[in-house]
Amino acid sequence: MTLPLITTSAPFFPNIVYGQAGTSGTKTWSDRDQNIKIIFSTSPAQPTIATPSVLRFAVQNLQTDKPVTNVLAMVEIFGGASNQEATFRLTNITAPDGRFSINVIFPVIGSYQVLTRITSQTHDVSSLASFTVTVPAMQSASNLFGGNYIIWISFLIAIAIGAASFLVLKNTIKADKSKRT
Repeated sequence: MTLPLITTSAPFFPNIVYGQAGTSGTKTWSDRDQNIKIIFSTSPAQPTIATPSVLRFAVQNLQTDKPVTNVLAMVEIFGGASNQEATFRLTNITAPDGRFSINVIFPVIGSYQVLTRITSQTHDVSSLASFTVTVPAMQSASNLFGGNYIIWISFLIAIAIGAASFLVLKNTIKADKSKRT
């Protein structure tokens, strides 16, 4: 719940950072004081429990959108059942091209806070960013079948009709043979 505090205190602190969720599931954390933005995305776009997910980060110059090179990162993830202790922690991540990713498996449903600290190797850039990842209880039926669940249901019905027709035809042929003998 950091974003409402930042938004309401922004008029009092001009050098503040801002978080923003994009429409494609990508989230951006902008730090005007350090002149950088951190772009965050997950793959799959909606992580689920006990399924491998990839968290991707890209550090860019705020004005030019060019990568900030030679950065070191630390990522901590809090959340799930107990929001108090770190679920996952990784330090000393090197990102020579300003991009890095980590593989995680979220153990339980809930809301997770992903904190990352970015520091350039020359120590002229240092920023802390926070992103929220929500892990739902179940994947929806439309996501489970790739959004084409009507096609899958139709396919299953066609298979059932085909199997039933085969059994009826087989029994009819068997009955005809028994009448002949």
